Formats: sequence, C-alpha cells, structure tokens
Amino acid sequence: MLRNKRTRKKINRLNFQPKNPLAVIDLGSNTFHLAITTLDEDGHIHVIDTQKDHLRLAEMLEDGYIPAKLFKRSAEALLAMKSIGESYNAQFRLVATQAIRSAHNRLAFIEHIRKATGLDLEIIDGVEEARLSFLGVIQGLHFADEAVMTVDIGGASTEIACGRASDCNYLSSLKIGALLLSKRYLFAKEPKEDAINDLKQIVEARLLPVQEDLINIPIQHAAVTSGTAKAIARMVHWDKNREELDDAHGYLITAEELFRIEKEINQLKTSDRIAARWSLESRRADIILAGVAILAQLTRVLKIPRWKVSASGLREGVATDTYERQGLLPANKWQDLRWHTIQGLAKKLSLDPTFSLSTSQLATQIFDRFVAYDEFKIRCKNPAIDRDLLKAAAYLLEAGKFINFSSYHKHTYYLITEMNLLGFTQEEKHVLGLVNRYARKAPPKHGKSDALPYLERNFNRVCLLSSCLRIARSLLRTRQIKTHDFTLTKAGNKYTLVLKVAPDQRLDAEKIALQKEIKNLEKALNVEFDFRLEP
Repeated sequence: MLRNKRTRKKINRLNFQPKNPLAVIDLGSNTFHLAITTLDEDGHIHVIDTQKDHLRLAEMLEDGYIPAKLFKRSAEALLAMKSIGESYNAQFRLVATQAIRSAHNRLAFIEHIRKATGLDLEIIDGVEEARLSFLGVIQGLHFADEAVMTVDIGGASTEIACGRASDCNYLSSLKIGALLLSKRYLFAKEPKEDAINDLKQIVEARLLPVQEDLINIPIQHAAVTSGTAKAIARMVHWDKNREELDDAHGYLITAEELFRIEKEINQLKTSDRIAARWSLESRRADIILAGVAILAQLTRVLKIPRWKVSASGLREGVATDTYERQGLLPANKWQDLRWHTIQGLAKKLSLDPTFSLSTSQLATQIFDRFVAYDEFKIRCKNPAIDRDLLKAAAYLLEAGKFINFSSYHKHTYYLITEMNLLGFTQEEKHVLGLVNRYARKAPPKHGKSDALPYLERNFNRVCLLSSCLRIARSLLRTRQIKTHDFTLTKAGNKYTLVLKVAPDQRLDAEKIALQKEIKNLEKALNVEFDFRLEP
C-alpha cells in the first residue's frame, strides 16, 4: 500500500538510512520523472524525494526518430537523476512510455542510455502502462474494494483502466496525448477555431470505442493522474478561492467545473493568455487545452460526475510492481498476474493445458540442473527471473500452431511479441518469443539484430533458455514424461544428461530427437554435450 503523506518533499539525508530504497525513473513523452521510494516493515510505500526534467521528447521526434541531440540530453538528465538515487543507495528501475515506445530507433536509444549512464531502460506496452498507473492511483487514494476508473493523460498517449483493488477488468492505451495533439493542432501563434474543432473531433473519435467498451462496466469512482490533471485542479481552485492550491492530491473536480474551464480556454486560445489567466507555467499552458479536451470528452461520453485527482500514478505503480517482483510485499500478485496472463493466452490459442504444463515443468527442472554450474548461471540476467521466463515460454511452446504447423516456432515468436502480456516488459516479451523461436531448428546466431530486436543484448540467456526448452521438447516427443529423474554431470568440457528411465518405458522417439539436437546444443552452449539412459 502506498502511504502518500506528501513525503514527496526532499528530506534531510544526513544519517538517514531508508529501507529498501528504489529509484523509479519514468521517461515520459513530455517529462522525465524520478521518484525515490522506500518500503516500510508494514508493506507501505513512501515517496521521499522527486526530480523532474521537461525534455518534451514527443515534440522533438523527427519522422518517428529520436534525434541525436536528445540522446545526449536524455543521458545528461538521467545522470543527474542517477546521482540523486545513488545518494540514497537506491536500486534503479527505468521505464519508457509512448514516445520512446513508438520511436524507430528505440533500441539504439536504450543502448546509448546503458552505455552513457550504466542504467537499463525498459519499454512497457500501453496496456501495461495503464495497469501500473492504475496500481499507483488506487494505492495512493485508497478506494477500498470499490469499482474505480483511472485515467492517465500523458504527452503522447492516454491510459485508461478499470477495476477493483489491484485487479483490472479493463485496460486501454490510446494514442492521444496532450503534447502530441498540441503539436499537431495548436502550436501556432494563435490557433484557429477550425484547428481546435479538428482536435476535439479527433479526441471524440478516439474515445468512441472506449464508450462502447465500458457501457456495461460499473464505475463508482473516477480518478485522473498527470500534470494535466494537477493543472486543472489548480485552475479550478483558483477560480473558486482566488488562492494557489498547495497540493492537488485528492482534489475533486466536478464535471461542471471542468466544462467551464474547457469553455474559457477555448475562447482564450493562446498559451500566453491561458498562462496569464491562471498563472500557469508556459510549458504547461501550451498543452493544457488539448489535455482538457481529452478529459472533458471522456467526462461527457462516460457521464462522469466528478474526478478525483491523484498525485500518485505510474511511478508509484512501478515501485509496487518492483517490490512485488523482489518478493518484498506480503502478497506476490505479480507472479500470479504473469502466470494468469500466459495461461489466458494459451487458452485463447486452444493449447493443450496438460502438455503445456508438462513442458513448462520439465524445462524449468532442466534449467535448475544447468544453473547449478557457474558456466551456465553467468549466462542469466537474473536466475530467478530467467527461470520464470522459461516457465512462461515453455507453456507457449506450441502457440504458433494456431497460425500454421509449418515453421510454428517462428509464428510463436510473432504471436508472443505482438500480444499485450500484462506483467511483462517489451524486452521480456521478446525474450519469451526468442526462446521459442530457437527451441527448434538452428540455434541463435549473432548478427540478427535487425530482424530480431533484443536478440543481441540477450544472446547468452536466450541460448541457455532455448537449449533447456529444446531438451524438454525432445523428451516430450511422444507427449508423455517417461523419465522419473535426471542429472547433469560434467567431465572436463563435456556435459552429460543422465536420464533415469523406468524399466517398462521405451524412449525410442525421445532418443532420436535428442540425438538430432546434440550439435545444436553444443553450438548454443559452446560445450560438448551428450546424454545417456540409465534404469
């Protein structure tokens, strides 16, 4: 649970040793945000320090590419944030959203950030962003077990989620954001009435499917998080009280108040006049009209009577997700979410659940034998995480048969990487796909980075995980588990898989399948490999 006691103000770090410090950096389309969080003994998350840098990355994209100057500028901003995180001895987790997610050179950007700062950057899918924002909002505002809709209006996209507690029953990511819409329609000295109308029509069209999707989903509370939301709260509060709003967290905005703001800013049109009217910063004033248009139209189509503003959102959700991944929170819902996601996809693709489970269990048992040796363990990014990824990949071994049996391992890669898999980052999705892609036919080769993004940076772990799945697939050639135990022994550079076979079992097909895979396994693992059967 997130305890948002406005501990966001910087605290005195002298003689201060926070527990489980985490530095979450959100590389947003408009702003890079840092949040330093801690986790107390009761499982409550506290934000103890923040930092932001307005890079407006979405505005700077050139034909879908992040320009070179932003590579440098982004690294500089992240190095500053890194120094703050290091002062707390924090672990780091960086997530990127729509602007970077959609950039053609996103992998080059990730690699540049890694080399320049030593930080690993994850790209999260839109629906995963919606889930994490929901997680941050509901824990910051405490809605108990009531039905909640959360909206996160970003610079390049808007995320919508519905659910109760931490369980979502609707997730959506729309490619309409305050910065991109402003860039397209409003970044003129004085936007014309036609441009504003065009913007509103685009927003209305994009929100129509949401209205249809949510028609039968109950909504007891509506919460909104983002710089846009906090700016609207300050504008409403100023109009009502003629004073600055110190803290927007928990502030209520009625539909009528929102529509009045919308009407007036549409009349004012220019960012200068809007900024002067409500004392807004220029970088907020020039995108607020588009942000208000999104929230106002959503209010109309869903008949929302009031919104509650949340200062908690994506970063706090990422913190919760990270602590769950580390097993530091009481209920590890993250593991359940990932596994339910995989099982749900398998069910949609009509996979045999018994065979999928057998493959998953056998592959992870083989993995356990391999990582007992340091030579293989060092291939992992994190043995526990990699084991979990192998478990998921193995369960989806035959997913590609949904498209066609021929080259089904390639179809499996395509399906996994193109699906929205909750609980998984884009890189993790690609690792799942690559493990399946190389569980058949030839092993991985260097130089495939253009056709298979993420392969080069995960080459060693993909070689290991796909080899484990390759062996499991061979041992299940007749779709039955015929070995009751196995060991992996080493003599020099040669590893031997010793299979314990019951007296009444024959492994004719399995022996042939394994024999065919020996050369592929040796290439992938760079060792000599063999197997033998024992009673």
